[in-house]
This record gives sequence, C-alpha cells and structure tokens, in this order.
Amino acid sequence: MTEISRVDHDLWRRSISHDPRVKQNTYAVAMAFAMFGDYTDGTDVFPSMATIAEMVGLSSATKVHPHRKKLVEYGYLTDTGARSPADTVVYRLTAPAEVVAAIKAGREARTRRKPQNGPSRAATASPGPSVPSAGNRPFTAPVGPIELSLEQKAWFLGGNEPQCWPWAEIPYALGEHAYRLYTGELAA
Repeated sequence: MTEISRVDHDLWRRSISHDPRVKQNTYAVAMAFAMFGDYTDGTDVFPSMATIAEMVGLSSATKVHPHRKKLVEYGYLTDTGARSPADTVVYRLTAPAEVVAAIKAGREARTRRKPQNGPSRAATASPGPSVPSAGNRPFTAPVGPIELSLEQKAWFLGGNEPQCWPWAEIPYALGEHAYRLYTGELAA
C-alpha cells in the first residue's frame, strides 16, 4: 500500500497535474474539489456531487462518482468518516508520498541559483547599427489579457526554464502571469 500524506491545496493540485494516471475528466473533477475546504491544510472538503457536476459540466451528480472513486483510489481524497451539516461526505486532500516527494524534488531543482562570476549574456551583446534603440523598437507585446493555449499551460507544468520559452510573440512575463491567473497562484 502506498503511503498517503496530508497536503495543502497548492501541493495537491501540483501532485494531480503530474500524475499520469489522472485523465482529463478526473482532473476536471479534482480541480472542482480543489475549490472547497481549508486551503492551508486541505481539510473539510465536502461539496455536493451535484455542485461538482455543475462546475465541471457533467449532466448529473452520478457522473461524478466514478471520478471521485478514482481520486480516492489514487490517494488524492481521503474520507474522514464525518458528515457535513448538509449530509455530504467530508474529505481531506491527500497525495501519495512518492508523488509529493517528486514534486518537492522538482521544485528544489528549479530554484534559482546564484549566477557565476563573469559577464552575463545581456552584458556581452552589443547592439549593432541595424538594431533599433529602445525608444524606436516597435511595440509587439499583446494588448489586454492573453489566453494561453493548452500546450502553453502544459509548458509551465513541465518546469521548463524561462530561457526556453518558445513563443516569441508572447513575452515570458506575460505568459507566466496568465498561467498564474489560470491556476489561482498569486505572485509572491
């Protein structure tokens, strides 16, 4: 049996996002569950299945049950044995310990390290006569809020470095901001 760890909402969402067993509809149900409960420790999660079905776009509450069962089976929801005042099951957000460890190890690997001594890439580039000055460059940044494609959102989940951002038409900072808005993460 896999060891299960209690987690907060943020770590829970990251764990589910990295688990290849969780398919698209189960993931959607999980994200709906993520909107309930205590955000600091993942307790007191007790939405009605009808509410989840409405949020996800399923035709009835009975269509939610197979996805909820998978989340329990995979270790992402744990029945606390308690009932809410509305007589729904109270869950706690949990995740398999090996998934949590992989997420934490990936986060530590992606932390910024001190730059090595020496000139940076930007400092060594000298603009030639054909490069327009900062005041004369055309403004190419998108105007208004941007909508990231599924491929672009998945790029952030892969933990890629900002230097590898492949969409030149969208500045990385705007893409990251749009992704944080999509996931509900606020920049620290």
